[in-house]
Amino acid sequence: MSDYLLKSLIAVVFLGAALTSFFSMMALMGKGEPKGDPVRLRKLHRASGIAFLVLLVPLAILGAGFLRELGEGLTVRSVFHFVLAAFLLAVVVLKVLVVRVYKSFMRYATALGMTIFVLTIVIFLITAGYFFLRGGALD
Repeated sequence: MSDYLLKSLIAVVFLGAALTSFFSMMALMGKGEPKGDPVRLRKLHRASGIAFLVLLVPLAILGAGFLRELGEGLTVRSVFHFVLAAFLLAVVVLKVLVVRVYKSFMRYATALGMTIFVLTIVIFLITAGYFFLRGGALD
């Protein structure tokens, strides 16, 4: 199995964790009564957030390896991917710090979570989506 295929498969599960986390919190914080048990939705959000963080580590390691291999021969798509991935890492670290350490900034947690979700979707579509659309073939 190639590293590109491995990274793309991990990215699919990563996207699933992001979707689960996002929609569980949207159900909890949406208009009106939560659709489901609030305690269960919070637990689901936390579990999928932890899965998201755990999957982020191998994706970042594999991505750093690709960056080192490619050097200055990056495509425009790769540059977008790496810049957005660095921004995603920064926002994830910021959200973890807000939720765990700097609780007086909790009012920003929702916006940070939405930013993380949007960045995840965009990065996935730029790279893994393109990889799968090409049938797993590389440029």
